Amino acid sequence: MTVIDWHAEVKEYKQNYDDDDGIHEYIESLVPQYFGDIYQTYHDEIGTPLNIEIEDYHVGLEFWRIMVGHIFEAYMEKFLEAWNEAEEEE
Repeated sequence: MTVIDWHAEVKEYKQNYDDDDGIHEYIESLVPQYFGDIYQTYHDEIGTPLNIEIEDYHVGLEFWRIMVGHIFEAYMEKFLEAWNEAEEEE
């Protein structure tokens, strides 16, 4: 299990980028790409993928893509929480 230090990620992002326009791409780069890693990350961050409720917009998507979407949302939320804390400290 890889634990991400979100404060360190925010610090690295701020060192490399001038504004917040690239946050989505940065978060995408942190999301795992391989099926085993996707499953493990989903399980560690959110819980069992067997609890995923399929929405209308999920129809036709592979299950791993749905999981990646949820991981991205969870990562974005954690990154932005750390971002806001860093902004308050400055």
